[in-house]
Amino acid sequence: MPLVPPLNLDAVNQQLENQSPRQILEWVWKTFGKRAALQSSMQKTASTLSHLIYSLDMKIDVLFVDTGVHFPETLQTRDLLAQKYNLNVITLHPARTMEEQRQDYGRDLYMADGDYQICCELRKEAPFLGWVRGRYDAVIGGLMRSEGGKRSRIRIIGEDDRMDAYKIYPLANWDEEKVDEYNERHEVPVHPLHFLSYPSIGCSTCTTPVAPGENPRAGRWRHIREAQEIPVTHLYCGINREDK
Repeated sequence: MPLVPPLNLDAVNQQLENQSPRQILEWVWKTFGKRAALQSSMQKTASTLSHLIYSLDMKIDVLFVDTGVHFPETLQTRDLLAQKYNLNVITLHPARTMEEQRQDYGRDLYMADGDYQICCELRKEAPFLGWVRGRYDAVIGGLMRSEGGKRSRIRIIGEDDRMDAYKIYPLANWDEEKVDEYNERHEVPVHPLHFLSYPSIGCSTCTTPVAPGENPRAGRWRHIREAQEIPVTHLYCGINREDK
């Protein structure tokens, strides 16, 4: 399905590559208006983007998927950002509760490699993509190249055919230091677990603190990583096409 409006992605990426996150978001608002939305996990980059869209008076939806097993602090951060910046946060939910899912499959899917991907698809991807498709022409995300792995190659704007929309990363050229500096300077609310050795925060079932010297994503699916004879590093929920 052709994306709207049709864009020459090579030309647009060249145009935006040296722009600031604020300038990129100004372009998004001018190009897509309310047909753009912000995808938010309520982690620190989402806090930065929430403040930016507020400061630019971008009246766009903020999409958050409540998997049913988030940390209480994640939901508190959602509510605090929504209130402080008058955000229109739309909370999406999976079709089945965790208990219903457990009964359907006869086990906890998040416990094993090969299963956790199904769990993420059911609890994150399906509700998110089902809501986005047909409602928005662009979705703003918080990935940064400095996070490494496949994220090191992200473009500022690309296509995601699962949602028939563009995916835009205004913070692509930033790093954690710049995000922290921005949030501190503007007194932006930040997920409190970031200050308790949780550099990457997902579901409470699959996220643990990270020890000094560990990879920032070592706390994600630690129980699966440590169960492998050969350590695995590339574990992602799949909601971002760029991670696959």
